[in-house]
Amino acid sequence: MRELNVNVKSVSGKKSKIRTMKIMYENVNTVGELIKATVKYCVNDYNERKDNSDLLTLLLPESIADKATQGKISFNENHGDNYANLEKAESDAIQAFLDGIVVIFADDKKLENIDEEINIENIDSLTFIKLTMLAGRMW
Repeated sequence: MRELNVNVKSVSGKKSKIRTMKIMYENVNTVGELIKATVKYCVNDYNERKDNSDLLTLLLPESIADKATQGKISFNENHGDNYANLEKAESDAIQAFLDGIVVIFADDKKLENIDEEINIENIDSLTFIKLTMLAGRMW
């Protein structure tokens, strides 16, 4: 079991900030398992925030300062009635990695293959980068 700093970066004009979170990983031996464990944490976090929307704690000065460093001050409200579906989210994340839409770095090493073996004990941080597709017309 190991807690890692996970950096999430979206390469786009609107969300150019790096968001860091701490995730506890257990029984992760391959890149595919790493992706699934990360998605499971994010889905659980999303669904938990949906159930426990406490606006008073979100207005504390520490919370506002923390959100300001992330580039957006919000109430973390999840709009809509639907909860995140773990199986669909895992499938989508795996497909995004396979399609090259998401790139993952373990420390400074780019993870290339879904079946690549990793040793979580030797990793200090993970970075997930969501690449943005070019927009425009094809002539």
